[in-house]
Amino acid sequence: MYKTYKVLDADAHIAEPYDLWSDFMESEYYDRRPKVGPREEWEWSGGKGMWFLPGELFPEGTRRKGTIQGGDNKRKAVQKVEDFIPQKFGEAFEAEFSAESRVFDMDRYGWDKQVLIDNFPLPMRAITEGADQDLLWACARAYNNWARSFADTDASKLKMVGVMPDQHDIPGLVKEARRVIEELGAVTVVVPRPAKGRPWNHADYDSFWALAEELAFPMSFHGVRSGDPHVGTRYQPRHMVSGPEVALEHAMGFSFENMISLGHMVLLGLLEKFPKMRISLLEGNAGWLPFWLGRLDDHCLRNSRQGMWFDSEALPLKPSEYFKRQGFVACDGDEFGLKASVLLVGEDYIVWNTDYPHDDAPDPDRAVESLLEQDIPESSKRKILWDNSVKLYGDRILA
Repeated sequence: MYKTYKVLDADAHIAEPYDLWSDFMESEYYDRRPKVGPREEWEWSGGKGMWFLPGELFPEGTRRKGTIQGGDNKRKAVQKVEDFIPQKFGEAFEAEFSAESRVFDMDRYGWDKQVLIDNFPLPMRAITEGADQDLLWACARAYNNWARSFADTDASKLKMVGVMPDQHDIPGLVKEARRVIEELGAVTVVVPRPAKGRPWNHADYDSFWALAEELAFPMSFHGVRSGDPHVGTRYQPRHMVSGPEVALEHAMGFSFENMISLGHMVLLGLLEKFPKMRISLLEGNAGWLPFWLGRLDDHCLRNSRQGMWFDSEALPLKPSEYFKRQGFVACDGDEFGLKASVLLVGEDYIVWNTDYPHDDAPDPDRAVESLLEQDIPESSKRKILWDNSVKLYGDRILA
């Protein structure tokens, strides 16, 4: 606890060890596993410089020419990270964010439970023409089995999340999602980007959404694109250079993609079709919620100015009503627009996250206090820090 507050971190991150693929890949696929570049050639510590050798999933490897991707600008950015991250995370950085160091920090900062979202492992994000789907599912099982072992360090505090590959077949998606919930005890599944030519509202995905209702777990949208291109692709990729374009891409990326995902799930009928499915929009702030729900409502009501665009049979509920029935959004404790969301949408739909241990996460010793300093009701603070996450994740989070 933090003072008198129970604290549940709805979206923290799990840091891959040097080479989980060698440790967790099934024997049948071991020789085809993604092979990590030499540890001594990491560009900086903590796993951030991980790169893959040429192989089946990455025919050309993932390391670009030169020791530092992006030249002098990137070199300066790397130096900046090396300057402040050791001070920001201390012993946890030195321990490469091990499970043990995480539990130590949780006790130190008063965080009772953490939901461990994936850290964008490249083999799970690979879209490789002609890649063997069975190999990709083997990678998914390896990653999820490792995540389970990480959480087992203190299963009452650390809550595993199921991760699916972006390149997938639907039967495999349902099978692995069922496995991580029923057998591994995950509290949620991170929604992957849709298969090419089959948006999330395609009938083929119905069995995936139906599984969330059957097993009573939430679907987590973590800045995932609902289609191509990603909203930030008109700017330089943020991991290649530094500067204002990088900042702009990062500012818009997760928030805009979460807005698109919510709009897709509502206007294309998925929350209507699966009324017991809970969803969360993570790591993109909460301040956009009043504007976006109001605009979606305005586009769906016949007597509204923008209702002319919804040239179809009206949805039984307004988009804001679907969200309030099934949705949650994650906030940063120090974000500017939080008060507006609490006042205009309500205190029952917002959860809190640390984004630990990302470089740009709030300083861990200020993460809770910054939320408590917000000019919002006391009841809102307690709900955001604990109650709403329990409603989102269900009884599994309390085990």
